[in-house]
Parts: sequence; C-alpha cells; structure tokens
Amino acid sequence: MPQIFSPYETAGDPRPPTPTRAVRSSGDEGNEEEFIRLLARSYRSIYSYAQTLVPNLADAEDCVQEVSLLMWRKFDEFGRDGNFSRWARGFVRRVAKNHNRKKRPHYLALDDDLIDQLGAMQGGIHEILELRRAQLAECLTKLPAADWRLINDYYQHGESVEELSRRTGRTSAAIYQALRRARLALFRCISQNLGVL
Repeated sequence: MPQIFSPYETAGDPRPPTPTRAVRSSGDEGNEEEFIRLLARSYRSIYSYAQTLVPNLADAEDCVQEVSLLMWRKFDEFGRDGNFSRWARGFVRRVAKNHNRKKRPHYLALDDDLIDQLGAMQGGIHEILELRRAQLAECLTKLPAADWRLINDYYQHGESVEELSRRTGRTSAAIYQALRRARLALFRCISQNLGVL
C-alpha cells in the first residue's frame, strides 16, 4: 500500500515528516516511490505555503495532510516534466480556500481573492528561490576548495566558528572574514548568473 507523509509532529520541527498509510483511488503502485520522493523534497515548501494561507499552524497541518491525500489520488495527472511544488501549491490554495470558508463563522478568515493574491505572490517568491538554489549549487563548484570546505562545514555540518577555529588553527576573526568573503563570492556569482548584476 502506498505511503504519504504527514505534517510535522511539532510546529517548526525541521525533521522530515513521518510516513503514514493512505489509500490510493487508482490502485497504481508503480508511481509510489516517485510520489514519495517528490513530496519529501517539496514538503517544507508546501507546508510553509499553507502556513501563509491559513490562520494557525494546526490548520496548516490539516491542509497539508488533505493536500497530500488529494495529490496522491491525482498523481496520474501530474506531468512528470512539470514542477511538483507548483502543482502542489494549486492544491494548497484550493484546500485553504475551502478550509477558510468552513472556519469563517468562527473567526476572521482570509477571503478567496486575498488567498489568490497571496498565493501568486508566494508562488513567485518560491520560483525565485528555486532559481537561486540551482545557481547556488553551480556557484559552489566554482569556489576554491578551502572556501568550499569552510562553507560546507559551517552550513552543512553545523560547525560553529569556534569549532572551525580550533580545528583549522585560525582565529575566529579569520574564520568570520573567510565566511564573509565566500558568501560574497557566492552572492556575486548567483546574481551574475541570473542577470541581476
């Protein structure tokens, strides 16, 4: 039976979602792994997007759970060359509208037009971030090896400046300066590749 991912157990929890069981209407088991892979990769952005359209975290979790089920049922309709996150945002927008309509008598909820406006703005921001992330991956390969290791150890492995300083034998000020230079080089590379500079 296929699996889908449920919302984070605790609001703001950075861990990936935990698998739960779901029934797929079409019974097609062949796309299960691809769906799970795409959903896991896009889950944080889907969840963040839902948070912008409903009034609280519990409602966002409910929306994302419903969206996950709807997307799994409609996965056969997803164009494999399409953008999964963009496809998911359409589901989130519809589910958030329905959710807010149901809740409207209980509190002031966002109306449909505002949800559409927020959705368009958030979607544009997401597209820009995806472009920047793609360029970041390319620009990281252009960094000198020492700068790449420093950025990787600091951001990917979570080493503090003090730990890096102790391990490399450099002062904290030198580490901060090297990180600043590497970030600036990455910023310039990304901006140049996107035609911003």
